[in-house]
Amino acid sequence: MPGAQEERLICGRRVLAPPVLTTAALAMANARAPGTYSGDDAQPELVCAIDHTGSAEHQAVVLGLQGPHAGSLWTAWRDGTDPITVAELPDCPVVRDGEACSEFEGHPGGHSWELADLARLTPNNCSA
Repeated sequence: MPGAQEERLICGRRVLAPPVLTTAALAMANARAPGTYSGDDAQPELVCAIDHTGSAEHQAVVLGLQGPHAGSLWTAWRDGTDPITVAELPDCPVVRDGEACSEFEGHPGGHSWELADLARLTPNNCSA
């Protein structure tokens, strides 16, 4: 269709969270608010949610922190490696029509509402 905007996708690379990463995220989160977070709060599967760029570098939320403007714990990894480090990053401050972007401040590419997850659009087609 002429003039139609091309759909933009998240990277969508998926990996299971290694136990060492989950342990580190829970320790970091509970250092801020002792006894608040449990293993159920950490993501068991990490999904690279940044704008698809064809890059071998990926970023995903490990654990969302509770409270307004609390931010989230994110990890990064490259193809062929496991994610092993956690960083606390502030939330992206951009809001559109009352919907906040679910990425981190200064993230590359489009905001979360501008991107689609191919795996959710076509559940039988693995994007990674």
